[in-house]
Amino acid sequence: MSKYEPLGKYLEKTGENYVSLTFSQIEEILGFELIKSLKKYPVSWYGTAEGSQTHVWKVIWCSYGYQVDTVDLDAQKVTFYKV
Repeated sequence: MSKYEPLGKYLEKTGENYVSLTFSQIEEILGFELIKSLKKYPVSWYGTAEGSQTHVWKVIWCSYGYQVDTVDLDAQKVTFYKV
């Protein structure tokens, strides 16, 4: 199990088409601080499981049927959408 699995489970449990979470909320769900690249580079969030095999965090939410819609670094917020 990946340490990012709790986020995938959380997204799946909501069942919502769009889920917006702050970095702090994501860290609370995960139980640890996000890596710096996720807080600094929006591109680190985007992609699919097939195109992001070295980025284990992307594989998790993609495997639960979600992808990233938007990343707002100023608001420190990520919006996921159900595929």
